[in-house]
Amino acid sequence: AQRSREHSVRSERTNGLTLAMSASAAALPARAVLGGASPLPRPSARAGTVRRVRAAAAPRAAIADPPASVGAAEVPPTTGTGRKTVVVLGSGWGAISFVKSLEQTKAYDVILVSPRNYFLYTPLLPGAATGAVEERSIVEPIRRPIAEKGYKYYEASCIDVDPVGKKIVCRAEDPSFECAEDADDCPWHSFDVNYDYLVTAVGAVPNTFGVPGVEEHAMFFKEIAHASKFRREVNERFERATLPDVPEARLKELLSFVVIGAGPTGVELAAELYDMVYEDVAKMYPGRLLPHVKISIIDLQEKILSAYDRRIAEYATDFFQRANIECLLNKQVQEVKEDSVVMKDSITGAVEEIPAGLSVWCSGIKLNPLCEKIMDKLPAGSQENRRSLATDKNLRVKGSNGTIFAIGDCATMERPRSLSKALELFRTAAKCDEAGVCEVNLDKETVKAALAGGVEEFPHLEEVINNIDDKFAAHADAGERCTFEGFKAMLTEVDNGLRALPATAQVAKQEGEYLASFFNACDADAERLRSESEGKFDYVHKGSLAYIGKNAAVADIPGFAIIKGVAGGLIWKSFETISQVSVRNIFLVAADMIRTKLFGRDISRMQ
Repeated sequence: AQRSREHSVRSERTNGLTLAMSASAAALPARAVLGGASPLPRPSARAGTVRRVRAAAAPRAAIADPPASVGAAEVPPTTGTGRKTVVVLGSGWGAISFVKSLEQTKAYDVILVSPRNYFLYTPLLPGAATGAVEERSIVEPIRRPIAEKGYKYYEASCIDVDPVGKKIVCRAEDPSFECAEDADDCPWHSFDVNYDYLVTAVGAVPNTFGVPGVEEHAMFFKEIAHASKFRREVNERFERATLPDVPEARLKELLSFVVIGAGPTGVELAAELYDMVYEDVAKMYPGRLLPHVKISIIDLQEKILSAYDRRIAEYATDFFQRANIECLLNKQVQEVKEDSVVMKDSITGAVEEIPAGLSVWCSGIKLNPLCEKIMDKLPAGSQENRRSLATDKNLRVKGSNGTIFAIGDCATMERPRSLSKALELFRTAAKCDEAGVCEVNLDKETVKAALAGGVEEFPHLEEVINNIDDKFAAHADAGERCTFEGFKAMLTEVDNGLRALPATAQVAKQEGEYLASFFNACDADAERLRSESEGKFDYVHKGSLAYIGKNAAVADIPGFAIIKGVAGGLIWKSFETISQVSVRNIFLVAADMIRTKLFGRDISRMQ
């Protein structure tokens, strides 16, 4: 998060007393006229200006406007109304939604580039990892929608982007197919693709947050290969545990499963693993193994599914604890070792080490390296948030002059910045008298009230309110009070650090569909595609679902109700079945769920 610019300190002489204000001063329980609240004449801007005021008036705070964003126009725009080449990077939710929703009759030549030649229905990935559904049932060949529209597909990775030349550099996904030795010297290994418009939907990559040992000793859980590996590892551990003369300590090590991260993915993975163990493994393996099975989930928050409604988070946490899934909450992972996880209690500071035969990292994402390259190629100042590509209301990447679009986890749509209303929010919460003289330093509750006044216009401020203790401590002075400068720094941090929309499949799908409708409406007219007056993406939250085990789920449906338990499980299974991207996948997933219910999971290890 970027720090706000420091503002100059202004001194004024009032009735023979010299008073100074600064951003870092542990200011007096001072009262000052903020902004335009004072009925008195405005002083000259020249340094050293002296004005006479009433004795009751305290010094005037020097409050500057937030810095304006740097305009960028170095990337040449696309012009004309003829056919345009649109290159789409990725084959995830955003890309497939865009391709399927783009009208074939419009004047676009579409080329999709992705190293993965299939679309993966990620919400059912935990089910695939335990055999509840088969891997092939939740993937759709990307060539199917491509062929239906007459578009092109290249199985390759984009390794560089030239925004000025409107060109991308690609590399074949599997060069060893042609050259077993030196891939860099392989013919047809790399190639360029020119574009008029580039749609970036490459998603994000797992974020280890610098925790030692994660990459070496933990599994990630984001792709179908991860689910396949998890299924193979779990099966192999139970097979090893059944061998003769295995020591008890080794049994505990083999059958200790730790999921790091209690978001939807981590919770559903732990729940599916629980079902697999107690519905299928318990019937087929010796009963002596079950007492040694331990499933743990670790999270820094005080509840699992903390991003959901509080009632859902509390219910899910209680449900897990009653199911003997160990919830290690308010814990920060310090290190992942080969056979254990070291964590620190965020409240007491106590360090603890627990056994972990298999650790799975489901804790956060970060910017795709390709997006970093795009940022570096755009004009300076156009991409201030290094967490994701900043876009405007029509998902155009800032600084690209309307030639690059970004959707899904790799993008953050520009939103109104709360910093622009910092003075107004601060003044409404500060105690002021009839003359407009207000407190300069605010306590924690008053700052919280100031933030609450802006939640309706700036919803992301609610995140600050929910973490007011930490945020206030970071920006308060030694006297545990917050100056206007500290308040502005707090708003700057949240403006730069928070995503406008959650990194979910629901968001990426809606963005892809909207962008396709925007391209359809503009019909290859470059001026309309670049115009500021054309359209605006509005995200509509349709609800949240999460499976929590034993045929139960939680569902938060806006405008309807919060549903928990088996009823929620029926909604979850129905929704995940009918939400597949093709009729073929709908039938496959439905058949898998029926098969699992009737005959149990297939726990055989094929490779």
